[in-house]
Amino acid sequence: MGRHNDKSIKDVLSDFITSNPRVSKGYHTAQLEEIWKEQMGPIIAGYTQKIYFKEGVLKVYLTSAPLKKELLMGKDKIMSIINEVVNETLITQVEIY
Repeated sequence: MGRHNDKSIKDVLSDFITSNPRVSKGYHTAQLEEIWKEQMGPIIAGYTQKIYFKEGVLKVYLTSAPLKKELLMGKDKIMSIINEVVNETLITQVEIY
């Protein structure tokens, strides 16, 4: 009998996602809200009302005006943090509302 190439389902799905750019983009888009919470921390996540992503633009709606002003100054940093987590240039622009 031949030898089997045993892989876990997690490894197979990971390989599939990384080898297909369209699937990878869709997967990461679906994960953006969770990534936002993890990377921005519980305080910023608590003031985040909703997050939308479409065609490279991440739109973040906040409930705190001072936090909005603070994050507006760090849009490039937010973009680089999230793009680094997903390991691709997913976000090209950040808009804070």
